[in-house]
Amino acid sequence: MSLGTAEILKTLRDKGPLSRADLVRATGLSSAGVTKLTAQMIVDGVLRQSRAVEEKSIGRPPVTLDVQRQSRFVLGIHLGAGRMSVALSDVGLALRCPRHLSYDLSEDLETLVDRVSRLAEEVIDASGVYRLDILGVGLGVPGSVDPNRRVNVRSILTGWQDVAFADVFERKLGLPVIVEHNATAMAVAEALHGAGRDAESILYLLLGKGIGAGFAQTGAGARCGAVEIGHIVVEPGGRPCLCGGQGCLERFFSEEPLRKMSGEKGDDHSQMIDAAMQSPDWSATYAYLLQALSTTVTLMAPERIVLGGFLNAAPDRFVASLKRDLAPRVMPQQRERLRIERSSLSEPVGVQGAATIALEEFFYNGASTARSGRLQAMKRA
Repeated sequence: MSLGTAEILKTLRDKGPLSRADLVRATGLSSAGVTKLTAQMIVDGVLRQSRAVEEKSIGRPPVTLDVQRQSRFVLGIHLGAGRMSVALSDVGLALRCPRHLSYDLSEDLETLVDRVSRLAEEVIDASGVYRLDILGVGLGVPGSVDPNRRVNVRSILTGWQDVAFADVFERKLGLPVIVEHNATAMAVAEALHGAGRDAESILYLLLGKGIGAGFAQTGAGARCGAVEIGHIVVEPGGRPCLCGGQGCLERFFSEEPLRKMSGEKGDDHSQMIDAAMQSPDWSATYAYLLQALSTTVTLMAPERIVLGGFLNAAPDRFVASLKRDLAPRVMPQQRERLRIERSSLSEPVGVQGAATIALEEFFYNGASTARSGRLQAMKRA
């Protein structure tokens, strides 16, 4: 794919249907260049054209172009700590056939990969999508990834280290794979498709078995990355952490300690934070969260904080307290523009994050909008 093609696709993704003249103005490409590139994308089935409906217009209305959302697909796989989710996504991030499975953290990786691969094949078969229209796979994992986004370098919660997930799943599924830290993938999804679309940068705060965050900056200097907020030390010499440190935020503000504080049991997390807020220990725990979050905001300077995972189900009074209490703890220039919101994406958000990473790599920034040519070349395990 040329840079011009990528620019056109991303502009249409962000702005919606546009005429060729509007695309020229929005992208800075030449009129001839836009005409040539869009003509090929129409032939490839990636773009569609229609007449704009304009009231009281004189003459023929202009022809507008838009992305054909169901022209191509990607597979999104979210490996959470103890739960996996898989779904197929079109280029507009509409999911098909989501499937979920739980797994034990002690399960060996070979067995886990086999289970995920079988689930992925079930999703593809159930979707009815022509396999050559599936461009690739996005895999969200707990923990850091290598710069090439192929290896899960280390996951504190699962104990995984230097796992080459991309290589393994490419052999299993016969599709190209890109790997990303799960909260980072969700941050990118929110930035491009959700609560952060009108912000230049967002911090996605994810509460689950652990607490982590992802950062995404769009526009000029776009970047994204993991933010290990759960391992900021809030109580020096405090409770031992799985990372080898002591007194990390995660030892006070994550599923296990919050459950102990709230007395909540079972799989229903909707009341966990509400119940924890009524505990005598809440004040100190909440202060630790504010300490770690204000440090992160001061260093990263996000315009938006998006609350995900169990935080998305937190009571309104928790969100109101966070808005009130965080602002005085950050720099004035950050305070003026900082907003805190719940996640706007529907569940499974982890799959939407993984699918977004795949769409950016294989469609919006990818090598080609043509149907995948690697399927026949790759050997299955």
